[in-house]
Amino acid sequence: MVEALQAKLRKKYTDMTIFNKLLRSSNKLLLNSLLNRLLVVGCVLFANASFAADQTLDSIAAIVNNDVIMVSEVRAAAIKAKRSSKQELSEQALIKEAIEKLILDKIQVQRAKAVGIKIDDAAVDEAMQTLAAQNKLDLQQFRVALINEGFNYKDFREDIRDRLYMNTLRKRQQSSNKSITESEVDDLIQAESFSLNKDVQYHIIDIFIPNKKGQSVKQFNANYTRAQQLRKQLLSKAAIPKATLTKMGATSKDLGWKQSNTLSPAYMRSLSLIGEGELSQVLRDERGFHILKLVEQKGGKRTETKQARVRHILISADTPKGRFKAIQLRNRILAGENFNKLAKENSADKGSAEKGGEMPMANPAIFVPPFAQAVNSLPLNTLSQPIQTKFGWHIIEVLERKVSDQTRDALKTQAQTLISDKKQEEGFKNWLKSLRDQAFVEYRLKL
Repeated sequence: MVEALQAKLRKKYTDMTIFNKLLRSSNKLLLNSLLNRLLVVGCVLFANASFAADQTLDSIAAIVNNDVIMVSEVRAAAIKAKRSSKQELSEQALIKEAIEKLILDKIQVQRAKAVGIKIDDAAVDEAMQTLAAQNKLDLQQFRVALINEGFNYKDFREDIRDRLYMNTLRKRQQSSNKSITESEVDDLIQAESFSLNKDVQYHIIDIFIPNKKGQSVKQFNANYTRAQQLRKQLLSKAAIPKATLTKMGATSKDLGWKQSNTLSPAYMRSLSLIGEGELSQVLRDERGFHILKLVEQKGGKRTETKQARVRHILISADTPKGRFKAIQLRNRILAGENFNKLAKENSADKGSAEKGGEMPMANPAIFVPPFAQAVNSLPLNTLSQPIQTKFGWHIIEVLERKVSDQTRDALKTQAQTLISDKKQEEGFKNWLKSLRDQAFVEYRLKL
């Protein structure tokens, strides 16, 4: 199910240029991708004589604030665009695309410097070392390779510096994005409920308050209010007597097992947001108001984790004869003394000591390896021998184990990531547009 969410929603929401993807990468990935793109560039020139002129006859293509872009830069960028483009673009279109990208790059670098971002030679050196290592070369070999490919080594370094400026600026700008609301996450999951829950079966109880044909708005609103009141009662009680349901004009029907593709969109949207044993919000269809209880579900791809509820007593690593003290405490518990009391009096883990040594239900994988191994292997309600970790000596008892269905949490995490990515991308594009609108740009190259 999580994989389905990723595939479906990434296809739906991802609409970024190669350039933006590069900027969103980590520095190492960005630089590696950049190098791969640069190294495939040949020396092909355009047929147009004015554009293919000798680079020694260079001139200004555009002025951007207090800086310039040269015709030679536009020529090189257009050649790259031509080689990487999947479309057959005219020479004029390629030149226009190249100069606009260079202008935007220049504005970003200027902005990065203006807000105090510094990319010193050491940072560029580290990036160049990384590029060389990724291509299985040392720095000198890498330099020779670049020169052999027709690159000016100094210009290449400065291009890397500019990319680092832009990447750092992007990260700083995106970190200030607005938070994501629960409703946005729920809306996204609901919108994809059928594709995400393909092949899932649900055991459902349907609590139903019907609407009558031709009823007034007042009666409609009264039914909705009753449905909301009924849901509150259901949340606070395990079961409601049939007589109470009848008095409220409601019925309760066990629908048994239903395949997802047989359920209405309204049902599917509601079921996508609840877990086993939970109630849906009040939902409405053409027949009336429904409250669904999801008894159980099966099928589809599930994300399950093992969890355990544990209590322990920790003797700190800096306690003299810590193991001996742990053995003494274990013997006292086995002799009948109260574990909770001894934990409160002796455990160095003050957070759990206040609760008699008990820790919240958790996946054992979050613990340090020796502790996790003991939690996974101990029989229930059995005291361990003293277990040593970097924190000291532990006496451990596993009180409960269960397999927890984390599918909903995983779905929400993926949805949050996708929404965040989309917001960040849209926000950054809008911010770049505002920077471009505010910049002084004078074109010297006729487009």
